[in-house]
Amino acid sequence: MKESESSTNPTISTPKHTIRWTNEEGTIEFEAYDGELLRTAALRRGIVSPHNGKSKLINCRGLGTCGTCAVEIEGSDAIEPSEKNNKERLRLSFPPHNPERQSPRLRLACQAQVRGDLQVTKRAGFWGQYEDLSPSSEYETYFGDLEYLLDSRSPDEGTNR
Repeated sequence: MKESESSTNPTISTPKHTIRWTNEEGTIEFEAYDGELLRTAALRRGIVSPHNGKSKLINCRGLGTCGTCAVEIEGSDAIEPSEKNNKERLRLSFPPHNPERQSPRLRLACQAQVRGDLQVTKRAGFWGQYEDLSPSSEYETYFGDLEYLLDSRSPDEGTNR
């Protein structure tokens, strides 16, 4: 195989990791490319959404400003950055998120790059702020590929499904 082929084909050159996504319905597994943002991976695979209810339509599309893609992630060594970045700290520090009561594993899926296998838990509420599990994480996008147009960190998507 030529070097140029491996650099343009993510299935050849980019490792994949298993994401175990838990909500009220149980656990769903899917794969994400190494370096892919968790939000982008979930939406590209068409299996789950990191957003609940109407936040599937009303969200910041990955800018890290709305907080609706908040999820609990086990395996901080398997995401980058391993600790919350400035956008996450800021957004998760004001309502409806409560830094005094929230899990230390709460992260924004739009800011977390997958670097290994992950266990993800999605909570209920528009912003995923409640203790109960999300009743559903059904996949739905309203804008097609524009849903992750602002994602410049994930590997190029040419072979997702």
